[in-house]
Amino acid sequence: MTADRDINKYNSKPVKLILTTEALSSLVNQLFQILLPWYILVSTDSVIWLGIAGFASIAPSVFSSLWGGAVIDKIGRSKTMLVCESAQLVLITLIPLLIITDYAKPWLISSIIFLSGFFDEPGQMSRQALMPTYSRLAGMPLHRVTGIREALDGIMAVGGPILGGAVIAFYGVFQAWTLAAVLCFAIVCMAIKIFNSRKPRVKANSTTYAMAWKNLTHDKFLLKVILITLPLFILGQSWELLILPAYVHAFKHGSLFLGALEAAFGLGAFIGAVYYAAAGKKFKFFTLSVVNYSAYALSVLVLMYNLPKILVIGATGLCGLPFGAFSAMVITIILSRAPEETRGKTLGFFAAGAAFTESVFILIIAFLLKQAGLFNTLQTVLAFFILLITAALFARRGEDGPPIN
Repeated sequence: MTADRDINKYNSKPVKLILTTEALSSLVNQLFQILLPWYILVSTDSVIWLGIAGFASIAPSVFSSLWGGAVIDKIGRSKTMLVCESAQLVLITLIPLLIITDYAKPWLISSIIFLSGFFDEPGQMSRQALMPTYSRLAGMPLHRVTGIREALDGIMAVGGPILGGAVIAFYGVFQAWTLAAVLCFAIVCMAIKIFNSRKPRVKANSTTYAMAWKNLTHDKFLLKVILITLPLFILGQSWELLILPAYVHAFKHGSLFLGALEAAFGLGAFIGAVYYAAAGKKFKFFTLSVVNYSAYALSVLVLMYNLPKILVIGATGLCGLPFGAFSAMVITIILSRAPEETRGKTLGFFAAGAAFTESVFILIIAFLLKQAGLFNTLQTVLAFFILLITAALFARRGEDGPPIN
């Protein structure tokens, strides 16, 4: 009878709702990874414009991640999510309207994406900040919830690029952007449901970024995790917005192959995240970081030559395996080790660092692609990841066990 009462006290509906919202948001982001570079590349045939559009989509997150952490603490997680998702719905809906009226200039699309970037990261952070609470309500370990979240992100990375590539190929860019707007509307509907089911706040969170930074610097392991993870974002958005489109364009492949490459990586990430959700306590962080960076180096290597498509797709899928587990582990460590009162601002520090790395390197990689070409750019990136693998190997020597308890 006691066991029955313990089971009945758990409520899995909130965690299912937040994970479904996360899945739809991931699907929209994956559509953007196809839509934005394809539209800019086809309409301008310019890698520089592609870099500018990519920078516009990332740069605002450097600032919005920081104010997002403060806003989450001030007005609450569910309200922050609702405001951010509603703003993105309005902005994304403008794009198909501009296309149908023939006003969709590259600079104007980049401007809209730039504005949308101010709301993307805080919305994502607010969902992540809700996960520890919802995992407790559901009676689920946090590593399982974050593993499922990353698995959903991986499976959407399979479906999103294929869906985006197919819609563009068979129906056109206008219909693809319209689909993205419809999905944004569905996300807002779910955010409203989460907001309406929230509990009244007892008091506003009064912690400052100085307090969050003090806690972060005192937790040496958490600080090392963040510092060794940030180089992961060197390729980040550059991979999907620049390198893969440039590779497909250089070897005259089509949008369906571009979608297949991103889908293969997403499938690998899905499998890796599912395994992490089931066996997260077995993973060691620095060991997994070595494997993950080695996989990144392999993914760069296979794009340097015009290999058969099946080999490129297979290698790309293989490279996604450690990425799914690694991403889930990083979020689990941050959410579990950061004190609840500084969790939002700790996520803000991490997201701002990631966005800064992505935005700087997307310009650097765009410049390298323009000046040095695809092969030399990939060669430079490969050399950099070999250095990261070496650094992670040195850090691994002091690792005594898995960080998840």
